[in-house]
Amino acid sequence: MMSETEIALAALSPDECRALLVTHRPRLGRLAFVAGDWPLVLPVNFAVDGDVVYFRSAAGSKVAAAARCERVTFQVDHVDEVWEEGWSLLAFGRLRVVEDPAELGRARQLPLRPWASGDRPYFLRLDVVSLTGRRIAYP
Repeated sequence: MMSETEIALAALSPDECRALLVTHRPRLGRLAFVAGDWPLVLPVNFAVDGDVVYFRSAAGSKVAAAARCERVTFQVDHVDEVWEEGWSLLAFGRLRVVEDPAELGRARQLPLRPWASGDRPYFLRLDVVSLTGRRIAYP
């Protein structure tokens, strides 16, 4: 039996991170930002186009953060419970409301389907300035 100290934690290259972000299913991650006096971490569906991650949202704290062009962190991870291995990605950048009509048209073509019910009229974009990741596995 392996001990916890034998578990390998390896940094992922930016290209490996991008590939995982694009191919990961389900397209579900967590968006972290400060709202008022508290940090919030909210589950979000997402789609990726180059170095931009898109989200859809109803009015509320995410849209307010995007209107202020807040610095945010976006996390996506995968865990294989059987093999006790997985990976975790962190994308850092600024969140914005998509307002340009041409970009809105492109964003509407992305595979971005919110799971939550109700109208989600806002498209938000995260311009990724840093993408890091780690993989955990037995050597």
